[in-house]
Amino acid sequence: MGRKKKIDSKEAGLEIGLFFFKFFLKSEYLHYGFFPSDLPTDITNLAKAQENYAELLLSNIPSGVKTILDVGCGSGKMAEKLISKGYDVDTVSPGVLLTKYVQNKLGNQITIHNCKFEDFSSTKKYDLILFSESFQYIPIEKSLEGFKKFASPNGYMMICDFFRLEDEGKSLLGGGHSFKDWEATIQRYPFKKLKEQDITDQTAPTIDLVNALALEVLHPTWKTIFLLGEDRFPLLLKFVKWKYKKKIQKMENKHFSGQRNGVNFKKYKKYMLYIFQTN
Repeated sequence: MGRKKKIDSKEAGLEIGLFFFKFFLKSEYLHYGFFPSDLPTDITNLAKAQENYAELLLSNIPSGVKTILDVGCGSGKMAEKLISKGYDVDTVSPGVLLTKYVQNKLGNQITIHNCKFEDFSSTKKYDLILFSESFQYIPIEKSLEGFKKFASPNGYMMICDFFRLEDEGKSLLGGGHSFKDWEATIQRYPFKKLKEQDITDQTAPTIDLVNALALEVLHPTWKTIFLLGEDRFPLLLKFVKWKYKKKIQKMENKHFSGQRNGVNFKKYKKYMLYIFQTN
């Protein structure tokens, strides 16, 4: 029997990243790291920085919160941490691979809704709707309407994610809603803003580490594979390079140009932590 759902390439990339983090860094978090000024930007510190990020979210959960909907729960590591602190947690997990991973990891400790947030349905209300690096994948209005619909009276929404600064031009760094569109849209909703914190400087070092990995590990590996192909299968590789020339050039320019770095992240992106409350 075949799978009912197709596996998204982005989700596959996240799961590969999870395997890498888990094996080499002993971390199951899939989010950015939070690097305070006294934590050097080094791959050996990424797990600590990711833990800092999780602690940042925990420290900003308003008092009185008991039930949490973790939207886009990733590996389930943040949900596991919330459960350990005594919160009642449900999750929304749209993919196939990561949903299975969370199910195996947390079992009956959690209710997993295997769907997109846009398709989520429940009669349950939550004290906190959490978007930790998942907000960018959902249309802004869909997220805000979902907050209205599923939040408890005087409930909260926490968003921790990056936005795109369009005025700065086009960047090789993808992702993120337009910051202008976000600010224009949120003003149409009667939510009370309790917190707004710019953490771009503290999260940008994560991109420097990804860039270093691409240039120092992935690029040499990529070139070695091509050299091996030229030696063993010259005609096949020649055909592949001709057939997919534009795609190969685009991928190399994107990942191996060195432009996907922390400096450009701070130029083209804005990483924000928000807390809103319903009225």
